[in-house]
Amino acid sequence: MGLVGKGYSGEAVSSEEITLLWALLIVVIVVTYLIQRHKLNWIPPASCAMVIGIFAGILSKVIGLAKPLRFSPEVFFYALLPPIVFAAGFTLKKKQFFHNLGPILMFAVVGTFISALVFGFATYLLVLLKVVNITSMAGAPLVECLMYGSAISSIDPVATLAVLTDTDVPPMLYNLVFGESVLNDAVAIVLFRSLAKFYDTPMGLSSLLGVLVSFVALALGSLAIGVAVALAAAFLLKRLERPAAGRSHVDGTLYEIAIVVMGSYLAYLLAELAGMSGIVALFFSGVCHAHYSYYNIGQDAQITLRKLSEFLAFACEMFVMAYLGLQVATMHHKFDLGLFVTGVPLAVFSRAANVFPCSFILNQGLQHRMPRNLQLMLWAVGLRGAVAYGLVVNLPRSDAPGETGVPAIETATLFIVVVSTLVMGSATGPLLTALDLVNKDDAQLHQMSLAEDGLASPMHGGPELGRFEVTIRSWTHEKFKELDELILKPLFGGNSNRTEDWVQDATIRSSGLSWDGGDDSRRPSLDSLHRLPHPFQTPVATEMGSGALTPPQRLTSPEHVRGGDDGTEAAEAEEHGGLVAVAAALAPPHDSQKAPSTPNGRT
Repeated sequence: MGLVGKGYSGEAVSSEEITLLWALLIVVIVVTYLIQRHKLNWIPPASCAMVIGIFAGILSKVIGLAKPLRFSPEVFFYALLPPIVFAAGFTLKKKQFFHNLGPILMFAVVGTFISALVFGFATYLLVLLKVVNITSMAGAPLVECLMYGSAISSIDPVATLAVLTDTDVPPMLYNLVFGESVLNDAVAIVLFRSLAKFYDTPMGLSSLLGVLVSFVALALGSLAIGVAVALAAAFLLKRLERPAAGRSHVDGTLYEIAIVVMGSYLAYLLAELAGMSGIVALFFSGVCHAHYSYYNIGQDAQITLRKLSEFLAFACEMFVMAYLGLQVATMHHKFDLGLFVTGVPLAVFSRAANVFPCSFILNQGLQHRMPRNLQLMLWAVGLRGAVAYGLVVNLPRSDAPGETGVPAIETATLFIVVVSTLVMGSATGPLLTALDLVNKDDAQLHQMSLAEDGLASPMHGGPELGRFEVTIRSWTHEKFKELDELILKPLFGGNSNRTEDWVQDATIRSSGLSWDGGDDSRRPSLDSLHRLPHPFQTPVATEMGSGALTPPQRLTSPEHVRGGDDGTEAAEAEEHGGLVAVAAALAPPHDSQKAPSTPNGRT
C-alpha cells in the first residue's frame, strides 16, 4: 500500500500490519452500522472510527504487533481520496447545489483564503514572539506558517454531515455545509501548492495577488479537464449499442461501469499531471457523469455504479478516520508547546473569521437572510480532517531539499483533527437542538432572520409581511438549459426535462399563482413550487398575509431535499414524477380543455 514506518523507509508493510488494518476496517464498519441502526447521534460514525483506531493503536503497541506507521500522502491522495470526491460529485443534488452556489463559493473560496491567511499570519506572529520555537520550523517560517494555515483551512465535516443526514434540519444548512466541504478541500490544496512556489522567492502583497491568479487558473483548468474527459466518456457510451436481452453472450454492464470509473480517475490523473487540481477535475467529472453518462448505461450498471461509489466512499472515509486514530497511538510525536496549545484556538478563530464576515456580506444581498443560529452552526461544523493532515505530512523542507514533513506541525495538526472530530463532531446533535435548528425548514429560518431584524414573525402575531416571492430562474440557467436540451443531451445523453414545463403549468393552475403564459422567463420555477403545501399534509404555519402562500412545505422527503440515497438525476426524475402526481391531484377539471398528457401518453 505504500505505508512505511518511520525508520523503515523502503520496507514493505508487514503482513501483521496489513492484517491489523484490515481487521480494524471490518470492526469500524460493523460498529458504525450499529450506531446508524440505533440512531446514536451523539457519536457520529467518523468519531467512532477514530476512537476505535486510537484504541487499536494502543493495543497493538502494548502487545508489540505494529511498528510506528508513517502516513503516506501518495496513498491518501491517489487511492483513498478519489473515491470520496467522485461519490460527492456523482451523488450531488445539482439543483440544491447550484441554487446555493453563491453562498457556497463565498465560504469555500473567499472564506478559505481568509481562514488560511488568519491562521498562517497568527502562527507566524507567535514565531516572532517566540511563543513557537523557530527550531520547530524547517528554515522558511513565513511560508511554512502560511502553508500550515492553508492546510488547516481545509474542513472535513464528515462527522457532522452524518448527523445532519439523520436529523430533520433546514435544507439550506445541509446544502451549505456539504457544498462548502466539497469545494473547500480543492481550494486548500491549490492554495497549499501555490504557496510552495515561494520557498525561494521573497513574499509580498504582489505575491498574494499571484497566488490568487494562480488559483483561478488552476481551478478553471481543472474544471475544463474534468468536464472534457467526462463528456468524452459519455459520448462513447451513447454510441455503444447495447445488445437486446438474450441476443448476446456479452454482459455490457461491466464495460459500462469500467468506462465511467476509469474515465473519472483518468480525469484526476490528467489534472495532476498537468499541475492542476485532481480533486476539482474529479468532482466535476462525477457531476457530468451523473448528468449524461448515467442515462447511457443499462439499469444494472446504474444501480451497481451508484452503490459501488457509495460503498467505496464510505469505506475510504472510515479507513482514513480509523488510520488517523491509529497514528495518534503509534506515531513518534514531536511536541512544540506553542504549536500544540495554540493550534485549536487559532483553528476556531480562523473559522470564525471565515463564517461571520462572509455571512454579513451575503446577508446584504440575500432575500432570505441567514439567521444568527445558522451562522453559529456553520462556525461549529468547521472540523479538520484527513486532507489537512495529508497536506502537512507533505510539507516541503527548505533545510533538507527532497524531504517532506515538519514533525512538530504534524503533531499539532493531528491534535487539531482529533479534537475537532471527537469534540465538535460529537457535539453536532446537541448543538442543533440548542440552536433550535431541529425540525425546521428554510421558511422558518427566514422568519428567524426577520425577528433578528426587529420584524415580528406572522406565526407570532406580528404585522403582515406579504407573500413569499416565487423564485425566478436566472437568464444563465435558462440559456444553459436550452443549450443542454438542444445540443448537449443529443450528443452526450441525459434525461429529458420536457415534462418539467407541463408539471409547472399544472401546478401553477391548481395553486392560483399568477402567470399569463406569455413570457416564459416569468414562469415560476419548479423549485419554487416546492413551497406549495403538500395536498396530503396539514400546513404547519398560518398564511403570510392576505391571499398569500403558506410557507414552503416539502413535496418530497427530507432525504430528497438534502440529497437522498443516490442524489443523481434519477432521484430528481422520481421527484418530478411525484410532482406530476401532486399536480394531477390538485388540478381542477376543465370542461373546455382536455387534460394534458405526459410524454408516455398517460393523462
